[in-house]
Amino acid sequence: MPTPVQMQAIPAALTGKSTLVLAETGSGKSASFLIPIISRCASHRLVFTSDKKPLAMVLTPTRELSIQVEEHAKLLGKGLPFKTALVVGGEAMARQLYRFQQGVELIVGTPGRLVDLLTKHEIDLDNVMTFVLDEVDCMLQRGFRDQVIQIYRALSQPQVLMYSATMSHDLEKMANSLANGVSVISVGKVNSPNKAVKQVAIWVESKQKKQKLFDILLSRQHFKPPAVVYVDSRLGADLLANAIKVATGITANSIHGEKSMKERRDIMQSLLVGEVPVVVATGVLGRGVDLLGVRQVIVFDMPNSIKEYIHQIGRASRMGGEGEAIVFVNEESKNVFADLVDVLKSGGAAVPRELANSRYTTGFFPGGKGSKKRKHG
Repeated sequence: MPTPVQMQAIPAALTGKSTLVLAETGSGKSASFLIPIISRCASHRLVFTSDKKPLAMVLTPTRELSIQVEEHAKLLGKGLPFKTALVVGGEAMARQLYRFQQGVELIVGTPGRLVDLLTKHEIDLDNVMTFVLDEVDCMLQRGFRDQVIQIYRALSQPQVLMYSATMSHDLEKMANSLANGVSVISVGKVNSPNKAVKQVAIWVESKQKKQKLFDILLSRQHFKPPAVVYVDSRLGADLLANAIKVATGITANSIHGEKSMKERRDIMQSLLVGEVPVVVATGVLGRGVDLLGVRQVIVFDMPNSIKEYIHQIGRASRMGGEGEAIVFVNEESKNVFADLVDVLKSGGAAVPRELANSRYTTGFFPGGKGSKKRKHG
């Protein structure tokens, strides 16, 4: 059965119009652009059998998401005249170029490696009919805007399909700069957490966070493996994974951008098949990646963007399955307090007393007669 976003986005994409699709994490966005792409590509190849140039391109912000999208594309296009090429950093460009030159219908990749390919090699993208930007808000946050524009200018006026779980002014500007008359499809509440994820916010001071995490992992009632623990740095991921092993005896791996693609693939596989119960991750696992089987996320380091938090907790629920997100909160995250309270309340979660009463939440700073409310962005 198609999901709500698939019901709306697939027919819209098949019309050939450029579209911006806004839908919550885990709602089935990937299939909603891959099915129209495969349909159009297969039909084209049946008519133009000698044409070997790529017909579609999907850009994603991370290698993991590109790998996942390409795997989905292979599965959906099995048995059809439909080949794919994966173009990401961390693997030999020569091999990726060879695959490309053999003739493919779809290119899936990250902006940096595709720009490298464009600048260092003569590749013909004139026949690309559909250009997809997946998790486009994340691309903008990571500074990929100029690279995306550079890639777009190498194409010949393709249909543009943009997908995001959150909306922003920068995203609106990007959509208008890439295509005229963009249709907007919005499914569910934009900039809101997935309703299938139960949020549990715990006020815990920085020095006590590790012990609180160990207590959760050692509790039969509260630990629901396999689980992903989010931290804010690569070094922090390595150190915390080791600390978990030492303190609890539970096997834990870390995953971040400095690890090779083979390491990252092996770690993901070990998590998803249940061999390793805990993976400590940076934002590389925060966007779009299908962590099927993962039903618990622990946000150890609260991100400094509420949108990033929404994406991280969204990993605990794919395609409507129920999940749980535990988030550690203290005054180090004061810049997102007001937004976090809104997100917790919208999901029906309890707000810790310290968070609800914080001056950074209420905007009230005590100080006698001079006391007044202040606005915080």
